[in-house]
Amino acid sequence: MKEYLEQKVKEVVKELYNAEGLNFKVEQPRNKEFGDLATNVAFLLTKTLKKPPFVIAEEIANRLREDKNFSTVEVAKPGFINVRFSPQYYYNGLKEILEKDFDYYKSNIGLGRKVQVEFVSANPTGPLHLGHGRGAVVGDVIANLLDFYGWSVVREYYINDAGNQIRMLGLSILYRYLELMLSKVYEGAYNSASYLMAPPGEATKKDRLYAKISELFREIGEEFEQNGYRGEYIKEIAEEVYELYREQILELTKEEAIAFLSEYGLKKMLEEIKTDLEDFGVKFDVWFSEKSLYQTKYVEKTLNYLREKGLLYEKDGAVWFKTTQFGDDKDRVVIKKDGSYTYFASDIAYHYNKYLRGFHKVINVWGADHHGYVPRVKAAVQAFGVNPEWLEVELIQLVKLFRNGKEVKMSKRAGNFVTLRELMDEVGKDVIRFWFITKRADTPLEFDIEKAKEESSENPVFYVQYAHARISGIFREVKNRKGFDAEEPFEFNPELLNTEKELELIKHLITLKDELISIAQSREIHLLPQLAVNLVKDFHYYYNHYRVLVDDEELMKARLALLKAIRTALRLIFSFIGISAPERM
Repeated sequence: MKEYLEQKVKEVVKELYNAEGLNFKVEQPRNKEFGDLATNVAFLLTKTLKKPPFVIAEEIANRLREDKNFSTVEVAKPGFINVRFSPQYYYNGLKEILEKDFDYYKSNIGLGRKVQVEFVSANPTGPLHLGHGRGAVVGDVIANLLDFYGWSVVREYYINDAGNQIRMLGLSILYRYLELMLSKVYEGAYNSASYLMAPPGEATKKDRLYAKISELFREIGEEFEQNGYRGEYIKEIAEEVYELYREQILELTKEEAIAFLSEYGLKKMLEEIKTDLEDFGVKFDVWFSEKSLYQTKYVEKTLNYLREKGLLYEKDGAVWFKTTQFGDDKDRVVIKKDGSYTYFASDIAYHYNKYLRGFHKVINVWGADHHGYVPRVKAAVQAFGVNPEWLEVELIQLVKLFRNGKEVKMSKRAGNFVTLRELMDEVGKDVIRFWFITKRADTPLEFDIEKAKEESSENPVFYVQYAHARISGIFREVKNRKGFDAEEPFEFNPELLNTEKELELIKHLITLKDELISIAQSREIHLLPQLAVNLVKDFHYYYNHYRVLVDDEELMKARLALLKAIRTALRLIFSFIGISAPERM
């Protein structure tokens, strides 16, 4: 609707005043009594035309009244033009939905421009938790919308594989491996350590094994107790390492063992993360390694670029970045006194890499704990000579899980949090994806397991999916009882849908296009579940008050067409959210 009115206003303004390129607005009036849409275009022409906006508005309105798609075009002081669309416009729209399916709702607002959505990017040191899951849904839904509306979307996962956390992963696996080895030694189950076979008269094999294990325990024990990763998943990896390598790990020095197990653990965790995300309906185009920024000297090159621009300086033995020049509250260290890079340094390099890859816009989906980090990254972006609005950050609050009214905090496998996989196995991905975007991403979310499993109208996921299945069931019933296949294209007379409720439903389907475009532009994806629920409420009211399987075949076809359009709209919303559209339930 907005696109249609915008185009008509542009045509009239061009014809009457030879004016183009006006940045006028087309919006819904606050008071519905004023009409379906309103525009302020007259105010933008007063200076050029030297006429009062009311007079200009009347001139434009007179031309718009010639269009049969408008039932009324009125001018309100001091110069707004209020438009109400005709039933014929809605009838034509209903026909288009059935003819074009999803394409009816498309609009090329992205113009093929490149946009990167970087999301999840969880440290590959453990399973995904529910906060990661929420970020995965938010990023994926944003990407789905942008892709549908004409952007060239790249979904990217930034692998934090260069920090101390990866070393700690290896150390934790080593610790659990040593525990396992010790138990095997005392069980007498270990008999393949040929390199430890002692010559006659010297220490026994068991003694040699015990000594080596004890030595490593002493070296890493305190570090593990302070910062080690716990949870069954570390023990699972350690058991796998034992089965594959037995005593070979003990042939390595401590740091060699940690390095080897770090790489092994990283690979295993990434495989698990990728599998969990794919089962959750999330796939990435790019898995970008932080380590690669160091291996290719990209961090060094980026900092040299900033140094040449006079934006780095030395103080107290460290190298600082002048982020205060770009709105940050204080300058930031990029190279520490010991010569190592800060995490911020690699982030600067990563965003410089994004910029050089030619993205028109970059959207980062981060945890809410990164709130204070946003200004310094935007400062880095400005240092590249880029508008800080190029970088958009969506912050994600945590999820609290409840069962029978009590919060669930612990997980046997992860140790101190419930994993996304555990929740998926219990309630399914559709329920999680829908619930995780029922509130704004930057507000905390409570997830009630028992309510999520209910098969009732109290569970919004079941409620909306059941409506889709119910419409499909109606079509099957029509085919069985009447021999009419509503799944195939068919002709119908939309003007038979002339009751107030039917016209409201059609209008709901037509205005949905503007609402979806607005959500894609604003990123207010929490409105998608609301759109689905509201449409289903209207459907249930209509189905409960209007018979579809009537003797009048033409009226039956018209009502079936309306239901088919509702189902199309639901399927489209479901596709954005990333949930299934069941034919039966």
